[in-house]
Amino acid sequence: MENKKEKISFSEIVWLFVIGCLVGFVLETFFHFFKNGVWINKQGLLYGPFKPIYGFGLIFIVLIMNNYRGKKFWQKFLIGVILGSAFEYFGSLFQEYVFGTSTWNYSHFNLNIGGRIYLPYCIAWGVIAVFCVDVLYPWFKKIISKVNINLFRITTGIVAIFMIVNISLTALASIRYSDRANNNTATNVVFKVIDKWYPDEYMQVKFPKMKVIKE
Repeated sequence: MENKKEKISFSEIVWLFVIGCLVGFVLETFFHFFKNGVWINKQGLLYGPFKPIYGFGLIFIVLIMNNYRGKKFWQKFLIGVILGSAFEYFGSLFQEYVFGTSTWNYSHFNLNIGGRIYLPYCIAWGVIAVFCVDVLYPWFKKIISKVNINLFRITTGIVAIFMIVNISLTALASIRYSDRANNNTATNVVFKVIDKWYPDEYMQVKFPKMKVIKE
């Protein structure tokens, strides 16, 4: 079977990110509740119920898997396992070394690699990848094809700006959260404002599972 590669527009990337963020937030929130019996805030950005790791993951998977839509199920599954696991592993490294924080750690499980990835979740990435490329993305394309193009572009622009600001503020707040824990004072006006707006107490409520990496 030939590959059925389709061009993915910037607008589609924006909305794939939003969908991934929302789905990730819902999945992690309910998974934690069913596992531990308590509700906990699982958002990954300062504003809104979004988990950006899932948003970026969905974009990454769709962009790459789009080249393999015509492959057999087991081939797409295997590619998904490799892609998803690599994305999660390097995502963990990126967060640790750039922001000085850690949001997930599988060290307490067997079958983990460096505490960054966990075999059962690697398999789940394979299933997710196949679902995304064979079900979610085609459904998504069908939905947006029925939306007024001008309204779609305007809405996409607003959402894109909001997400860029949201991600930027979250990144700065995370860096300062780590810096304060390591006794590094704010060196410029921006960081001083971030310290005022997003103190430790605020960050602990917003991101209760986030751990600071001590220097």
